[in-house]
Amino acid sequence: ASSVIYRLETIMSRRIGKSPHPRDAVIVQAIRTPLCRARKGGLAKLPPATLLSAVLRGVLLKDPQQPKGEEGCEDYSVPPDAVEDICVGNVMSPPTAAVSFRMAALAANIPHTTSISTTNRQCSSGLQAIANIAHAIQCGSINIGIGAGVESMSMNPM
Repeated sequence: ASSVIYRLETIMSRRIGKSPHPRDAVIVQAIRTPLCRARKGGLAKLPPATLLSAVLRGVLLKDPQQPKGEEGCEDYSVPPDAVEDICVGNVMSPPTAAVSFRMAALAANIPHTTSISTTNRQCSSGLQAIANIAHAIQCGSINIGIGAGVESMSMNPM
């Protein structure tokens, strides 16, 4: 799952009819990958970075179902170069998680200048990632960020 979070006074004032605090963090898009049983189904052999790449790309698009077209032809609700930070929650991290998640962001057309971090909070890593991004927005460190969680139980021995 992934969420684009940013400060946007006009969305808040139109939707709830009052002026928000300038440091309010707003979720403007949220999507997730389909679920399947561990070690079974169409997603069982996909590594977490592949799942993350699809979610990162989809959360930036106006239509998350838009098929991948030629680069530059995609209709973004949030331009990839506007994203300042990404935090990914993951418990069962592969040894190459940091590099894999960076490659996932690059595959989603997010520039290499966007910072990316991971967090592990057992059963609530994705929620912690969203909280980390919301906190960075509220304290003024960034304006736009993505909080995400990714896991592939099929890729981990249990």
